[in-house]
Amino acid sequence: MNRQARRTQMAAEFMRLYGGEPTLWTRAPGRVDLMGSHTDYNDGFILTMTIDRDTWIAARPRDDGRIRLHSLNVQGGGEFDLAQIEFNRRARWTNYMAGVVKIMQAAGYTVRGFDALVHTTVPVASGLSSSAALEMAAARLVEQLSGQTIDPVTLARLGQRAENQFVGVNCGILDQYTSAVGRAGCALLLDARHLTSQDIPLAAGLQVVIGDTRAPRNLAGTEYDERRTQCEEGVRLIRTVAPGVAALRDVSVAEFEQYVGLLPDLVARRCRFIVEENARVQAMAQALPAGDCAALHRLFADSYTGACELYELCVPSMDAMLAAMRSAPGFIAGRQAGAGFGGCLVALVEGAQTDAFVSHVGPHYQQATGGTPAIYAVSPTDGASVLDW
Repeated sequence: MNRQARRTQMAAEFMRLYGGEPTLWTRAPGRVDLMGSHTDYNDGFILTMTIDRDTWIAARPRDDGRIRLHSLNVQGGGEFDLAQIEFNRRARWTNYMAGVVKIMQAAGYTVRGFDALVHTTVPVASGLSSSAALEMAAARLVEQLSGQTIDPVTLARLGQRAENQFVGVNCGILDQYTSAVGRAGCALLLDARHLTSQDIPLAAGLQVVIGDTRAPRNLAGTEYDERRTQCEEGVRLIRTVAPGVAALRDVSVAEFEQYVGLLPDLVARRCRFIVEENARVQAMAQALPAGDCAALHRLFADSYTGACELYELCVPSMDAMLAAMRSAPGFIAGRQAGAGFGGCLVALVEGAQTDAFVSHVGPHYQQATGGTPAIYAVSPTDGASVLDW
């Protein structure tokens, strides 16, 4: 669906639902991490990139303090008063917007009521941050309706707090930061501790391709919080001999070998992955703009091995997708995307071979699993913004 057709469809549905036309449109993209799984909540480094799949919100302000929400993607909406925002157990997707509204209101921002219709092209529950895209589009909407100007990093912090405190997922800042701050044409080298980033261009001829396994995936109440707790336990034990270590980001690969004997085996494996993954991010930031395919292949392969053997976030559908990618023409490198436990994988592909790669991967994955995947090329785009027509 092109941009104009998408707008026309949303405007027609908005009219049907609310009896009027939307007066404000906002958008925010999904994202994929090229390197740096689970390093964000360890104050580490991530090479992350927005994708040209995004969430749009069409809205119209209200003066009665009410908010009404609907979506073109899923059935069931929500309606609530600004004075009483509660978790919606029926239409759970609305909690990402309601949480943003509640957090921004508590932070002292002026919040108005509104009617809103959401449409997203970010696959849901796939590891491409559909939740963060919704949060950042909602935050831009609240900003615009209030007449205020909020910088992208502050928006990202507000979205993260909404997901942590209202939705109940103890996520780091990666998803929201990327969706808010991302830039067209480049990846971001994010420092999760200082919330700063550097633009990292992709070498000419490299194409990023997503392989969505479409396997069921839900981070709320899964192993995600357990992994975070294990990393925090590792830091606590390391600090008994190295008080200056505030997070795993402060430990080099060489230093980790000095501390590993302090840690229970499971905690040591979790921490080793994060320490090594941080080092891979730094190496990746050099290899990506240089187009060093040998280094990219090795870094991606080592990351996936560590994700499976040390962090244990891989599932059979992910293995099958990576196998299909590795056998495809133009393949350079492939690894997990997002938090793992299903969802998507990401590949770097020779640009001239993109169509052949996509045509190969889908049938090979389907033959191996019986599932129907989604395989598509993506490009980096700008972060959360107002849609101008």
